[in-house]
Order: sequence, then C-alpha cells, then structure tokens
Amino acid sequence: MRHAIRLRVSLFAAALAGMFFPIDAHCADDAPPASPWRWDGIYKADLLYSRHADGAAVGNLGLRVTADAGTLLGWEDTTLYAEALWNHGSKPNRRVGTTQGISNLEVAQNAARVYATWAEHEFKATATSLLFGLYDLNSEFYSTDASGLLIHPSFGIGIDFSQSGRNGPSIFPNLGLALRVKQPFGDGLYLQAAVIDGVPGDPDHPGRTTIHLSRDDGALLVGEFGWQQHGDDGPKPGHWGMGLWHYTQRTARLDDGNRLEHNQGAYVLAQGLLFDAQRARMTGFVRAGVANRRVNAIDLGFDAGVLVEQPFGQDGPAALTAGLAVARFGKPHRQVQSDAGITIASRETALEIGARWQPQPSLALQPLLQRVWNTGGRASAHETIAGLRLEWRFGSPSP
Repeated sequence: MRHAIRLRVSLFAAALAGMFFPIDAHCADDAPPASPWRWDGIYKADLLYSRHADGAAVGNLGLRVTADAGTLLGWEDTTLYAEALWNHGSKPNRRVGTTQGISNLEVAQNAARVYATWAEHEFKATATSLLFGLYDLNSEFYSTDASGLLIHPSFGIGIDFSQSGRNGPSIFPNLGLALRVKQPFGDGLYLQAAVIDGVPGDPDHPGRTTIHLSRDDGALLVGEFGWQQHGDDGPKPGHWGMGLWHYTQRTARLDDGNRLEHNQGAYVLAQGLLFDAQRARMTGFVRAGVANRRVNAIDLGFDAGVLVEQPFGQDGPAALTAGLAVARFGKPHRQVQSDAGITIASRETALEIGARWQPQPSLALQPLLQRVWNTGGRASAHETIAGLRLEWRFGSPSP
C-alpha cells in the first residue's frame, strides 16, 4: 500500500517564516537590540541571441531571509533560512535544442516558487552541522566557486548528475525535502552526506513547489568527502572532493523498459590557484562525473575552466571567465537512437567565455559568448550564442 504525505510547501515556509519576527526584545540598557534577522535579494537576467534563439530573455528574482534562532527562540547555534523565486522569460534552449542547456536561469515552467527553506543547527562540541528542509544539493555538493560566474548549466552541477531522477536531483528550480549532515575534520578535511526526496516537487506540475514523500518515489543518497583550504579571512581557492550518489528506487533501462536498475554515479572535482600577483589572480577548476549508462543518456560529464579576477588591476573588467563542458552520450542511448533510425554524435561540447564588469558594488554586467558543437547530439549541428547577463543585488546590510 502506498503511503504518502502531500503538503503545500507554502504552509511549511509560512510556519518557518513566522519564527523570523521577535515578540518584545529589550536590552538591559534599553538600547535597540541588534536585529536577529536579515534579508537580501538578487535579480539575474540573461539576454541571448543566436540563429535559433533570436533575442531571447530569461530572468530570475530571488528573495532570501536569514534568522538567528538563538535570539528569536532561544535555539542556540541554529539558523533559519527561507527563499522564494520568481522565474520569467522565454525558453531559448527549446529552440536551440542542446542537451546541456545554455542558461542556468531557464526553467521548464515560469512561476513564483518557494525555494530553499530550512533550519540548520551546529553542534559546537564536534562542529557537526545538521540541516533539515527544502535543500539545493548543488549549494554544497559537486560545487566549485571558480565556475560560479559561468552561465552554462553544466558549470553549476555536472550533466552526469543533473540529468538523473524523474524531476531532477533536488536542484534549481525543484527542491526536495532533505536531511543533510556535514562533519569537518582537521586541516580542512570534510565529510558531508544527505538523504533527499527521490522525486522533488511534482513532475506533472513543474511550476509548483510541493512535498510528496512516498515509498514509490524512494530517496536520493549523496555523499562527498573532500578538502577545503581555509585562511584567517575565510575559505581559500584550494578545494578537492569526490562524491557518490544513489537512488534507492530502481529505474527502467534505456534498452529494455521491462528491466530495472539502480540509478547511481560518482564524481570528482578539483580547484586551485594557478597564478596570484598584485594585479590579478587566476583560479582553475576541473570536474568529471560518471552515471549508469544503462538508465541515463549521458554516461560521462566533464568540465574545466578558469576564473581571472582583476585581470588588469583596478582598470577594466572585474573578472574574465572561460569554461569547457563535455557531455558524452552512452552506448546504450546511441544504440536506441540508431534502432530508431537516428544517428547521433558521441558527445556534445560547449565553450563559454565572458568578461564581468562591476560599475557598482551591487550591479554587474557580463557579456559572454558560447559555442556549442553537436547540439543535442546532432552531428554537424553547431550553434553560436552571444549574450549579456545582468545581475543586481540588494537587501539589508550584514550584521
């Protein structure tokens, strides 16, 4: 018998947001108390032009609230967080037809959504962090800071992992309920693991944010072990990690829908400082992941690139970016296509370069260029995309 709990996440978020506002708080000296909560927002928009996506525009508005539960409720060492998104604009990749996508802002259905909404507690004695709620696993797993300015989706999380699941693996824009634990060790080593709803949101209604837990959906299990360099002023560029992921519910094979297998994979990542001078700093990253080729179209994802900060000192752009992303189509997928009379290339490759200009601390403009070879696996079908990203940050100052 199927057992399911279906809740509207808006109720979950409203209950949690209701904790964000204190009831009377007075200091002993009657001075105004420090605010236990702060908010901020970010608006991003991509203007993209290509032969097939003529003048497409995609936008995303994110509003975030963070609260200190110790001050509000007496829950020491606990943070409350809530986020909402509004996605709008056209669907350029539907016209271009790449496998990996061209903008990390594009969604299947435009909507206003409840997004990451969770509570996190840190156990001071062991430095263990425990998080529960709607969770974007790419905020901590399979993530490198140096790839963060590139807009191509595969530089956020590898295509080998992002393709998985009936509705994705709890990443933008569909998040699932999760329990995540993170344990740091000495010298920058860490181990983190998460148990996440196997089917986040509702695949039949991609614009809705819902929690639906059932035995049929199963769970996604993710683990990552790695090292993060730290200094006196916070994290440094040095970072490496290796991860595993596994769906508890079986998936139909591509070559035989009557046979089921576990969907699972592994990935590695590395990031490091390549060049550091008074005028500029270059950080490089490289990542690779594999997925079960019998249930996934892509069996290998690879991406690498560089971020150059202040390439000309205080003059010119704030950063230059470049990255290469490769998605290899597995042999079973190519065979299924061949049996249907469709011949596809062995891989799709995308190159992105861009320059980020920061006229104001809160405003950034990033002209960019992408070149995609074998779009969607179609041999000799190539696409050039010119674009501009606009990014505006606003909100209350940090405490």
